[in-house]
Amino acid sequence: MPKPNYFSAHLTILRIFGLWSYDDSESRSSSSPKSFLYSVYQATFLFTFAYLFTVLEIIELRFSWAKFDDFISNVCYAIVHTMACLKISLILARASDIRKIINSFENGPFQIRPGEKTNEEYRLVSQRVRRNKKLLKIYFTIGTSVVINGLLCPLYVSSDSTSHETRVKNFTTEPDRGLISGDDNEIVSRKLPYMSYFPFDVGVTPYYELAYVYQGISLMTLSPIIVTTDVLYGSILLHIATQLGILARTLISVRSIGANRLLRYDLYKSHGNGWKFDDGEIFSRKRLDVEIYRLLKNCVAHHRAIISLAENMEEIFSTLVLLQFLSNLVIMCFPLFQITSLFIFCNCGDEVTQQSLLVADAACFCDWYEFSSAKMRRALLSIVQRSQRPLRLTVAKFATLSRETYLKVVQGSASYFMFLRKMHRADDDDEQ
Repeated sequence: MPKPNYFSAHLTILRIFGLWSYDDSESRSSSSPKSFLYSVYQATFLFTFAYLFTVLEIIELRFSWAKFDDFISNVCYAIVHTMACLKISLILARASDIRKIINSFENGPFQIRPGEKTNEEYRLVSQRVRRNKKLLKIYFTIGTSVVINGLLCPLYVSSDSTSHETRVKNFTTEPDRGLISGDDNEIVSRKLPYMSYFPFDVGVTPYYELAYVYQGISLMTLSPIIVTTDVLYGSILLHIATQLGILARTLISVRSIGANRLLRYDLYKSHGNGWKFDDGEIFSRKRLDVEIYRLLKNCVAHHRAIISLAENMEEIFSTLVLLQFLSNLVIMCFPLFQITSLFIFCNCGDEVTQQSLLVADAACFCDWYEFSSAKMRRALLSIVQRSQRPLRLTVAKFATLSRETYLKVVQGSASYFMFLRKMHRADDDDEQ
């Protein structure tokens, strides 16, 4: 039974863009040439094409304040890219904690061990891994398409870029638009894909081309980082929901699982001499109770591990999710991949809550009335008591991560949109 590669695609993308070093033994060793070179690449690449680009966008806000449409557009993109820088900083700062969470699936308490877990569990986990990879491909394609379309926009309007207004030959260009002049009367406007401040004249070759390439590399860096980090967070939440579903399936059939394990054990001891067991009741009641109790203890440990994992996820990401909610109040109608990432969070949070409620239901339908010892009932009761409080992920304790909260954000963003639209109309009336 091969081990599923839970997050291999996510981590490969993050490694390409300088956010995920190699295994711990290499990345923590200062004497490793690979680790040193990767650290240099990481610092140079992320500072140049993520942090610096975002700072230049924020500086440009000062120059676009007088133009309402340009200012709103620049604010939205600056918020998106600032969020990307915050996600980069979070992953770099909490890399060891995130590694522990990922390793808990691949080598920790949630890994699939041959002979211990059922084929049904392997099927559920493998199905979830495939869906997560498909989700990553879909949103990666969406994000990349949005960025490429933005980068190509200046080419779409190139036919309208020539005007014949009289202008002084010695001029100063605006940071967001380059203006080049072939003679004293003809002015050719060249606009960069995104509004960003540059300390030089971007209207002059080769500065325009350099600025264009720099923006292209920066956007093609930030977009995959935004998409991959969001989908990674959502994928971990979906795997938590899968583990809750596996726990519920184990509880509801704990008696038959115990009987089947004893059956396999006795068949193994018989060395294939033809013994056949058709009824689990042929086992002594004491042996079956011991096996069921062992399974219940494993279920209690499994449940605690899931709760601990969910709490760790909230501790690491809840503040970032809160910022994501607040930023989407402003930019809900702009970058498509930012909108969908918020929906991923809310949808995955709802699934975790729903699966945690199923654990209590499964415990109630596991033939508990046939348990003969009090310690077996106590083990089951501990799961029931904890499951009565649904496992809810929050937005930094301000709200529950759910579709209902997402709808409230959409409603809030619509209100802000109508307010901004009213302001825009008022500005148009004043100009007329």
